[in-house]
Amino acid sequence: MAPESLDFRPCGATDASLLRQVATACYAPYYRDLWEPGGMEAYLDTLYEPVALASELADPNLQFEIAYRGAEPVGFSKLHFRCDRAGIRNAAYLERVYVAPAVTGAGVGTQLIERMVSAARDRGRDWIWLQAMADAKKPLERYFTLGFAECEQTLLDAPRVRPGRAAMVVLRKQLR
Repeated sequence: MAPESLDFRPCGATDASLLRQVATACYAPYYRDLWEPGGMEAYLDTLYEPVALASELADPNLQFEIAYRGAEPVGFSKLHFRCDRAGIRNAAYLERVYVAPAVTGAGVGTQLIERMVSAARDRGRDWIWLQAMADAKKPLERYFTLGFAECEQTLLDAPRVRPGRAAMVVLRKQLR
């Protein structure tokens, strides 16, 4: 399937409510089965708590971006420009990339990832890294195709994750 014609817009302080809405709509359909009852809602409430989110949107070390197909928001990403990890120095951290189910497979996620990789490179980062659920086959395939390699295994550190579902992998990509 050919990539969608998209418009990308950075998020600012006035976009907190929209970002929370897009994030929830894009996350929930894929990860509902990861959580025990009430766990996903508590997790999302923590991530997108209004005061904390407003602070993040004002942080120059962070970049949030929403992808639009026409007037409809269909995905978003979040990047930390400076976020080293053991063995990954001068690095950016691609913390989130989610797309709406209606555009899955249409290249929206790939475009969001490529844009954040480019932004990290433009800011002088040598590496970009991310974490993904170990059982998320399609996202992992996309990351490997885009040049990311597994460098570590870890666990999702959040309450109310279903037993046996917390396995994650850390992936990295050299930018220079």
